[in-house]
Amino acid sequence: LGIWIMKGFFDNISWDMERSALIDGASRFQVWWKILMPNIKPGIAALSIFAFISGWNAYLIPFTFTVGRAGKTAVLSVYLRNFMSESVMTEWNMVAAVGLFQLIPVLIFFFFTQEALLNIYGGGAKGGA
Repeated sequence: LGIWIMKGFFDNISWDMERSALIDGASRFQVWWKILMPNIKPGIAALSIFAFISGWNAYLIPFTFTVGRAGKTAVLSVYLRNFMSESVMTEWNMVAAVGLFQLIPVLIFFFFTQEALLNIYGGGAKGGA
């Protein structure tokens, strides 16, 4: 998914921008740092948001590593699953509390990256061939 997202951002950058910077005397690193990076910054922000949310909401790997352990350490997603079993009545107040604690870091992360996320379609050369 990350390669697919970033490919779209790199495809949005015109070769003419790179060539003109090289003709003006910029090195390859300067072209990368001053031309390409500002144009793909929204893509990096979007990719970091998707990676954070995916990692935060991961379920299978923590569940695999915590089942049968002596300390019974569990992440929030595994803890949430324990409340929703078929054998006992579901404690919806605990499900709501765990869900809220799972949502708070995502909201904080979004609060600090919302400008980059909302400008995800900005940058690069528009129109043309």
